[in-house]
Amino acid sequence: MSINEFGMNSDIVNYFPLEEYISKIKLLPSLLEHLNYTSQNFDNYMNNLFKHDENYVIDYWIYLLYDELSSSQKIENQIFNESSLSQKNIYFDTLNMNHKRIFNLHNFVTEGDLPETYSYRKTEVNVSTIHEDGSEDVFWKGAKAEDVQKFMNDFIKVYKFKGTHPLYSSPFLFSALIHLLFIRIHPFTDGNGRTARIIHNIKFTESINKLYGTRLKLSPLNLSHSLLVNKITYHKRLNNIYFDLEHDSNEAINNWLDFILDMTDEQIYFASNILENYDGSNAYENSKIAPDMRIRKIRSTKEKIY
Repeated sequence: MSINEFGMNSDIVNYFPLEEYISKIKLLPSLLEHLNYTSQNFDNYMNNLFKHDENYVIDYWIYLLYDELSSSQKIENQIFNESSLSQKNIYFDTLNMNHKRIFNLHNFVTEGDLPETYSYRKTEVNVSTIHEDGSEDVFWKGAKAEDVQKFMNDFIKVYKFKGTHPLYSSPFLFSALIHLLFIRIHPFTDGNGRTARIIHNIKFTESINKLYGTRLKLSPLNLSHSLLVNKITYHKRLNNIYFDLEHDSNEAINNWLDFILDMTDEQIYFASNILENYDGSNAYENSKIAPDMRIRKIRSTKEKIY
């Protein structure tokens, strides 16, 4: 096994059971204390949401959704295609997760940038920085191409797992775990970060529904704006985690989870302020999203949002 200059494993990752990898994670007391703080603040935020008119909340969430997708694209130095949101139901149709759904989500967030694909990558991939002179600094390598399907089969099982441990019962930690696993498997040649963030939001929404007894179709909180502002730390937290069964990455994984809680705290604060000052129209003043899709796209599900 070779270690590169960044201290990370530079070998291609061969398959190992994700369940065994996750079983090694031990949540530190400081993280659990932070989790309790974040959960209390989020609970106050949700209670505040429920005081508002349903149409008001729907408009507000569409505003947050636009900002989420735009910021997520900017993290990868891409431009968000505003029209794609109004033309497709991809973000609103289901919270279920399977391989087909992952392909559709990946195609949605990479539309106009990458060709459509309905299979995982068949080639090896590096996570790296390429300099102007053509040299490359490799931080780590994605899973071995022939093992990607096996990893993603495990990923779906983990995504659907129901457990009482905080790593699974907390919407914040479970969605962060899903985010981490997807990034480190790196199932596509490109667009993995954008896809991971949208899957993070879907898992978070599903978990919130179970916790609060709601039927949300949109995430009540989005992190990409804060991730964009803290882009360097975001990448460092992910890059510092070994994706194998040989190294002890517990501290690094706890740091990643703590970082996500920090981003959540920040967005609870900003979202609460926006909610109190939102006038129900400014979501569209700076975008090209057709106004008539605001209610139509969500209400076509024939379900209340909460």
